[in-house]
Amino acid sequence: MRRGEVAQVHPENDMVPDVVGWSLIVHGKGQRKRVLPLPNDLADALHEAGPGYLFPSPAGGHLSAHWVGTLVSRALADGTTMHQLRHLCATEIHDQTHDVRLVQVLLGHASLATTQRYLAVDDAKVRDAVLARSGRWRRD
Repeated sequence: MRRGEVAQVHPENDMVPDVVGWSLIVHGKGQRKRVLPLPNDLADALHEAGPGYLFPSPAGGHLSAHWVGTLVSRALADGTTMHQLRHLCATEIHDQTHDVRLVQVLLGHASLATTQRYLAVDDAKVRDAVLARSGRWRRD
């Protein structure tokens, strides 16, 4: 999720039961909403979080996207940003599923081209694919 989406999580209002557990309504860019399935342990933690926003602001409402990003980067301690985690998640899910459309839906991108920019390509896999194909060309 984007840091602004995480900042807006309000478990009481945004968690909905689905066929096999719980899902989270994500308030994305451009007033778009999407629904993401939650692992059971995360759903349990969100239920236990208490009323209000997950990241409440002392001034009322929720923390800013910037501040949530800062808190997460501090918690990770190695300088990793939420945006880097988003890219990593996109790449790992694509590597597992080979389904760029699925990744697009999970990330909440309007454009498939945007999603494709998120996916890292492993140079070793490119080399392996070319070498495997060239081996078949020699046999054909």
